[in-house]
Amino acid sequence: MLKRKISFINFTVIVCGLIIAAGTICLLLMQKNLIKEDTKYLAYTELAQEVKRAKKNIGFDENENPYIKSDFYDPEEKDTYNENVYVFLQSRDGSFLDGRMPDDSRTGLDIGLQSLTKVTFQGERYYVATRRGKRKNGTEDDSFYLVCAMMSEQAVKENYRGLWHQSYLVIGVVGAFFILFALLLRYLIAVPMRQLNESIKKSGENLDFTDSLEYKGCFKELQMLTDANNHLYQRVQQELERQEEFNANVSHELRTPIAVMHAQCQVSREVAEKKQDKEAIKSIEVFERQTNRMKNLVDQLLQMTAIDRKGTTFSMEDIDVRDVIESACDDIAYIDTKQITFEYSFQPTIIHANMNLIYIVINNLLSNAVKYSNEGTKIYVSCGEKDGKSYIRIQDEGCGIEKENISKIFESFYREEKDRNAEGFGLGLSQAMKIAELYGGGIYVESTKNKGSIFTFFIPKP
Repeated sequence: MLKRKISFINFTVIVCGLIIAAGTICLLLMQKNLIKEDTKYLAYTELAQEVKRAKKNIGFDENENPYIKSDFYDPEEKDTYNENVYVFLQSRDGSFLDGRMPDDSRTGLDIGLQSLTKVTFQGERYYVATRRGKRKNGTEDDSFYLVCAMMSEQAVKENYRGLWHQSYLVIGVVGAFFILFALLLRYLIAVPMRQLNESIKKSGENLDFTDSLEYKGCFKELQMLTDANNHLYQRVQQELERQEEFNANVSHELRTPIAVMHAQCQVSREVAEKKQDKEAIKSIEVFERQTNRMKNLVDQLLQMTAIDRKGTTFSMEDIDVRDVIESACDDIAYIDTKQITFEYSFQPTIIHANMNLIYIVINNLLSNAVKYSNEGTKIYVSCGEKDGKSYIRIQDEGCGIEKENISKIFESFYREEKDRNAEGFGLGLSQAMKIAELYGGGIYVESTKNKGSIFTFFIPKP
């Protein structure tokens, strides 16, 4: 079972994008963890320093209650004063004694003796460090009071805001370079590959391998692919030319013996008729009919070879399409045994083309319509000009064509019916399409099974 294919460029971009995204996420997570640990260390260092400085600026009133001296909060001491750190004293039971707290709050924090902890105060998270306070005589007492320093977690993180901004800037720059890389990769690989693919597809559809592919990029692999395709083009073109030459030579060689056989058939018929030999006449008719089929096949092969051969020129003239259609219909009606009725709808239509080639197209389309029509039915033939094109439309009431086979009917030697002994060689529609394409036109087909088909031959007006 075939799997859905993905563009190599898209695959490369997706994989590279995933790798860059995964690497970026890992680096951001690592940075976040490092900053988290560094934040704790920075908060501990800052708060420990403030507590140590505060302990040197503690005084006592007449009742030996501690307080923080006013010099401690001197903003002019820029080297030591930090307005983001709140230093205060509280008793062991959590009662506020003195100092500064957020929003001038005097609510204590019952946190006990902690080297560093994190608390939520008034809806915001803070780092807090506490140390034992000293008495007036300089001794420490666990039951007396604590020196506390508190700092907002957000204030600590502000120190890393610049680092985060730089990280996001780097991510943005990497993303921009990645987008440029993807666009450059698309321009250097996807665009040339698409152009090569379109050229190869066009050559395959037109069976024209004379034009070499060209790659002007910088990638060695694409140049190798282009050279390989050009080499293949040369081989295919050589084989096509050999095939055309073979068809032409064989067809020419067959014309003489076929002409001789056809002449001998006529002579033998005359002799048999004089002798009134019915068995001989019957055999000669079969032989003559098959000889005519072979002669028609050779003529069609020669005509198709001439159309396919490069540089072949055909005489051009102004043609009244109506006259050609009526002539072809008269010829077909003369040998028709199905009693087909032709109905016409003509508009003045003049085309500049080769008379014989246009007659071949009309005759092939009419013969095909008669072949697949039932006895006593009608064939509608019309011509005219529309949208800068001249057209000839032939509609029958025959058996129609299966939808899946419509694209195949213009292939050489293809016939939809399974009976290989049926009249024709499967070259008529292929020959008609080649002539239409020779003049820059085509043949459009509409068909419904068991209801009939419409073939529209069109070429651009000069």
